[in-house]
Amino acid sequence: MSLTLTLILPRERAFLAAALAPYFGEIAPKAGINPDERADQALHRKDVTAFWIKNADARIGFAIVLNLPDDRRELSEFAIFTKHRRRGFGYEAAQTLLQEFPGRWRMGLSAHSKQAAAFWGTCLSGMPGVRELREGAPYTEHQSKSYTFDIAGPNND
Repeated sequence: MSLTLTLILPRERAFLAAALAPYFGEIAPKAGINPDERADQALHRKDVTAFWIKNADARIGFAIVLNLPDDRRELSEFAIFTKHRRRGFGYEAAQTLLQEFPGRWRMGLSAHSKQAAAFWGTCLSGMPGVRELREGAPYTEHQSKSYTFDIAGPNND
């Protein structure tokens, strides 16, 4: 496998909103998150970076990163589209994304997605470069828990 991350461009807003709709239906069905508004935020806020996860030229998922002060990051949204799951793409995409941006990370896990909780627990605990992995309280009422961790840089493995 050789996945790539490509920036989601503002002209791709409709594609992102269309991808966010089923994603929010899966992870937070009662939250009332508007996918159009969230796509606008992801593409127009200076502290947010949005990526397509691609296999060859096909979009198979997305990741939205919130860039926090002091060189910290939050993995705000991450999804592999349903028909591409259970093939190792999620792990490879997560590893590619996280190792691209060494430093301190945090993420909340959806209370409605048991698969996400299982995936991230296994993914982070076995990923090279992950240090100081800690489980914590959720950030929102739609989450079950959170993780904080450091990603070692290429010379700090």
